[in-house]
Amino acid sequence: MIYTYYKTYQYMLSRKKHLLGLWVLLFLLNNIQMLAQDRLELGGFVGTSYYMGDLNAMGQFTNPHLAFGGIGRYVFTDRLALKGMALFGAISGDYKSQDLKYLESSDANYSFNRSIGDVSAQIEFNFRSYDHKFISTTTFTPYISIGLATTIYNRIDTETENSAGKPSFILSLPFGVGAKYKINKYVRIGAEWTFRKTFVDDLDYMGKGSINPSDPYGFGESTFTHNNDWISFAGVYVTISMLKRKTKCNDGIK
Repeated sequence: MIYTYYKTYQYMLSRKKHLLGLWVLLFLLNNIQMLAQDRLELGGFVGTSYYMGDLNAMGQFTNPHLAFGGIGRYVFTDRLALKGMALFGAISGDYKSQDLKYLESSDANYSFNRSIGDVSAQIEFNFRSYDHKFISTTTFTPYISIGLATTIYNRIDTETENSAGKPSFILSLPFGVGAKYKINKYVRIGAEWTFRKTFVDDLDYMGKGSINPSDPYGFGESTFTHNNDWISFAGVYVTISMLKRKTKCNDGIK
């Protein structure tokens, strides 16, 4: 009889442990869900892309092209967020429009035009408290961003001079400024202007039969720090908070 009571006690204790473990798991999953609802945004970007380099030394928004893509944001705090972007656009340039006189030859009208892709991860730093959980007036802030990116384009093989090129992924360093505004619980809008510092100097090189803008006289000399090509994206975006925020303690604020 004592043994039977002992086994029953052990069984009930085991059941309680399982129920307690299940309750803890459900509690954690619920809080993780609430956290995700509070912090995830997805949306789209549209704007313009352009290039700066040997064929555009100083001008901003010179030879702009349509750019578009997707944007996602994971919010850590009201001051800090992680942003991911996947963008598609084009860049172009030419000697003639820039009135560059140092290339005295028939090739002075050389121009290029190529499509590009860009995937980046950037940290955003808000200048003001933005979208604070318990402060309804935190609906606007300017921000700065910095991160890492990879730029994709058809790179010309200098050995084979294949004019078609092959897809290449190069490192670039994105940084920029922007501003965002919270329209309601779900919709946010924003605008930003970012630059990509690349570590190549051939975005404007089109291969066999063309000159190399970085070395127009064919001296075969270049430096790592001088005349590297830049890419810029500027535009507007809309993001959606994917799920409704759950805030039990301050329901009337949001």
